[in-house]
Amino acid sequence: MSRRLLLFLLALLVVALVARQSLRLPQPPTHYAFGHGPDVVILHGLGTTAQDWLPVSRLLARHYRVTLVDLPGHGMSPLPEPFSLDRAVAALDRALAETSDQPVILVGHSLGGLVAAQEALERPDRVRGLVLVETALRPQVTPAERARLEAEMDRDYRAFLRSSYMEMARDSAQGARLYAEAAAIDPSNVKPWIHLALIADLSGMMRKLQPALLAVLAERSWEPAETWAHASEALGYSQVPHVRPVRLEGCGHFIMLDRPEALSKIIERFAENMGGETVAAK
Repeated sequence: MSRRLLLFLLALLVVALVARQSLRLPQPPTHYAFGHGPDVVILHGLGTTAQDWLPVSRLLARHYRVTLVDLPGHGMSPLPEPFSLDRAVAALDRALAETSDQPVILVGHSLGGLVAAQEALERPDRVRGLVLVETALRPQVTPAERARLEAEMDRDYRAFLRSSYMEMARDSAQGARLYAEAAAIDPSNVKPWIHLALIADLSGMMRKLQPALLAVLAERSWEPAETWAHASEALGYSQVPHVRPVRLEGCGHFIMLDRPEALSKIIERFAENMGGETVAAK
């Protein structure tokens, strides 16, 4: 065998190994379950933890088997490499496969809702109902604003993170606590998610969604004087065929912490009555 041919074959082998590595399925995120009954699976949002969903989960667990899943890059769940929304969804899908052999009620908060939404789009056999809590399905900033925000993050990551959580929280005490929680995570696990939040757009795909969808929003996202038609367009829900919107008052972005009883009841009513009318809550 000539030296040139040997080098060529070695190069092909390296390419094949790299491709195999890149296509390897992401590890399933850490998850744990409690309670008995139909399955409800909850995926938290960026910078928070499954623990933040315990007030809601304990209430749901009276009638449901609740599984709390760590967002990739959080807790003991590794961030898929290379990172993408598709690979985060692949990781969630593996967790769902391990959780139940029946379709589940899938709940996602904020960026966790983006992962949950794409899972429901790709695997409707795994999801009988989708609950998105404070999730925008399209970017909420213009390209110019995105560039400014990413520059701010690169210039002073901790200040950027703190201002973000203080703005989203119900009050300064909650904001400070959640900021400390997020700041404890390796920035290399957080920054890719922030970039994803600034560019990901599922709004056009949502017309293909098969499971029923419950959208739970705070006043900060769906203002009291705003029609649902206007809010749904801004947030990316306008093309969803079966959506039931709910606005909860007296809370910030972290509804699961601010109004756990109301949120658990809304999820229960949705799970019990998939084809019901739009829910109104105060």
